[in-house]
Amino acid sequence: MKSRGKIFTLFLVGVLIFGVVASGCISGGTATTTTTAPPSSHVETTSSQTTTTAAPKYPITVTDFAGRTVTIDKPPERVIVLSGYWAEILCVLGVQDRIIGIGKYVPYDPYLPDDVKNKTVVGSNFKGLNWETVVGLNPDLIIIDWYGGKYADAETIQKAEELGIPVIALTAKTIEDNVEVVELLGKVFDEEEKAGELAGWMEEKLSAVKETAAQIPESERKNALLISAPKDIAGPVTVYANGSAWASMVELVGAHNLAFDMTFDTQWPKLDLEKIIAYWGNDTDVLIVTSFSQDKLDSAVNGIKNDSRWQEIKAVREGHVYGILAGSKGYLDWGPRIIVGLYQMANVIYPDRYQSWESVRDELIEKFYSPFYQGG
Repeated sequence: MKSRGKIFTLFLVGVLIFGVVASGCISGGTATTTTTAPPSSHVETTSSQTTTTAAPKYPITVTDFAGRTVTIDKPPERVIVLSGYWAEILCVLGVQDRIIGIGKYVPYDPYLPDDVKNKTVVGSNFKGLNWETVVGLNPDLIIIDWYGGKYADAETIQKAEELGIPVIALTAKTIEDNVEVVELLGKVFDEEEKAGELAGWMEEKLSAVKETAAQIPESERKNALLISAPKDIAGPVTVYANGSAWASMVELVGAHNLAFDMTFDTQWPKLDLEKIIAYWGNDTDVLIVTSFSQDKLDSAVNGIKNDSRWQEIKAVREGHVYGILAGSKGYLDWGPRIIVGLYQMANVIYPDRYQSWESVRDELIEKFYSPFYQGG
């Protein structure tokens, strides 16, 4: 009996120990489950947030500079861009690998990387595109300049629309237009943050110019004239008048563009030297000459300085004739580089009032062009 009692006692103790251990395990399991619950909840939260932030942005609809409404169904992956300055913006946005075709003059843009300049050439804004080549590239977007239908721009749009290829037409009649182009392309390529950084920098530099210009006393404001380097310095000479973005830059820096005193039927009237002298000879404090060719620019500036006929113009007599290189090799051009061109204009008219254009150039290169600029 004693043995059976001991066995019963041991059995009872065992049952109690098992109950305690089992109770502990269940309790621990419950704690573990409670502990692991938050990660499950975090995943759900994260999933919910991801769904919110990744909401589809496409299709998007934008209005281009030709006043056209353009719908982009998905992020452009195969892009033809016909101008180097707009291609520069795509490089700043980090989407240059999507460029599959370029305009005729893009390879001459020294600010673009070789992998862009070596893309297939499809034609130009001026004489139109080789559509067989375009179709072969299978683009999902074409970026062109808009000249109001003056060249092949309208024809390019019409043909692309017939083929079902979206086209964005861009132009820049003011510096602000260039900022808007940056923002527009940022939206089209879903790179609005990068576009905002570049546009913000451009606006900051433009605002600094406007603030300085506003502080120039009326008595110290200079009269300036902006001309294109003539083949023959005896004329006719192209003058940048009202309606020209470059002409407005003279006013932006706080000077007066004398050509704005006259009404012409074009923003680039061609005038004989005698007429220029008659209109503004005694009032021109600064004469600014531009050209897309450095050699042509140097030749024209030197010729004007040393030609007795041009001595009838006050700026020439007093030694205030300056050249500014335009186009892809200079800074007086469309696109982000125009900000540097603006400071060039400011420096030659008011050399002591503005930040040096070289430092503005260095900022642009360092902050935005350095990832792709190869120092050409």
